[in-house]
Amino acid sequence: MKHIALGRATPDALPGQNIIVDDNILSVDASTLYSVQEAAEQLNVSPITIRHHIASGHLPAVKRGGAWWLDASEVVRMGRQPPGAGRPLSDVMAWAVILRASGAPEKAARLAGRDRYISRARAWTRDHPLADHASRLRARARSERFDGHPSEVERVSTRSDVLLTGASAGDEVGLIGNTGEVEVYAPAHHRQTIVDGHALEPGAGAVHIRWIGDELWPAIELATTRNRAPRAAILLDLLESDDPRARREARKALQP
Repeated sequence: MKHIALGRATPDALPGQNIIVDDNILSVDASTLYSVQEAAEQLNVSPITIRHHIASGHLPAVKRGGAWWLDASEVVRMGRQPPGAGRPLSDVMAWAVILRASGAPEKAARLAGRDRYISRARAWTRDHPLADHASRLRARARSERFDGHPSEVERVSTRSDVLLTGASAGDEVGLIGNTGEVEVYAPAHHRQTIVDGHALEPGAGAVHIRWIGDELWPAIELATTRNRAPRAAILLDLLESDDPRARREARKALQP
């Protein structure tokens, strides 16, 4: 069986950059990877668009032999998201919209800052159903998946510096039961501490971490309770789930 080596993540990647580089740490079945061209055909976009997604960190990728390779499951998840008309929102505006949609307009206003940004976030939330424009909110975090020992997977979810989301907060829409996966938000500057502390390896495993920019993390953390992400963020992440019921329930919950 042909295998391609996945890379390790660099600890000093700049915000908005893909944090995967070439290294021989983990091997995966090549049938689970897409080339840039294959990903473009799957999503019905140009290869240039795929490279933009890689550069921004919206699509995890590894570089091998001078070419980028993408996790097929991540490409499929992106394909489930309605494209939404217009440009993606910045990370600040994305979180301002998410906090407003989660019933925290004061915290959204504090995050947005200037009056014109506050007004824009208010109008955007009013005029754009989140379920139909989820793809425009992708800048909220940089997504990365890891393999880890089962004993460490659960420990990740109990850390004080993470917020449960997606599969780890499925009870938000009545999904009960342990999926064996952990999905959390975490501050980008804690990446190396979390990865090293739980012996995680980049891959397609049961640990899904969404890294939030350091300048945004304090405001978002203060806007949460019970170590859970804001409700709208949880629902947006469930829209990317492999579980059809989770996607269906999340979409229903996001309807105005």
